[in-house]
Amino acid sequence: MLRTGSVLCRRAPLLRSYATASSPHALVFLEHRQGVIEPGSLSALTAAEKLGGQVSALVIGSPEHVPNVVAQAKKYVLHFGLPHTLF
Repeated sequence: MLRTGSVLCRRAPLLRSYATASSPHALVFLEHRQGVIEPGSLSALTAAEKLGGQVSALVIGSPEHVPNVVAQAKKYVLHFGLPHTLF
C-alpha cells in the first residue's frame, strides 16, 4: 500500500525592486541652425533641468557656431562643463 503524505513548502514572498538612480540624469541633444538653438531643444533642456538631476547637452556643429550655442545653453543650465572639440 502506498502512503501519501503532504509536504508543505513555504516560499519566501516575492519582492520586486527596481533599479533607480539617486537622482535623474538627462542627455539633451541641442539642435541648432546657424548657431541659434531650436525651440524644441530649448524645451527639452528646460524640462531636463526641472527633473533636478544632472543635465548633459550634446552640441554638434562648426567651430564658428558651437560657441554661440554653448553661450545660449548656459542661460538655461546651472552647471556647465567644458566643451570638447573632436577633429
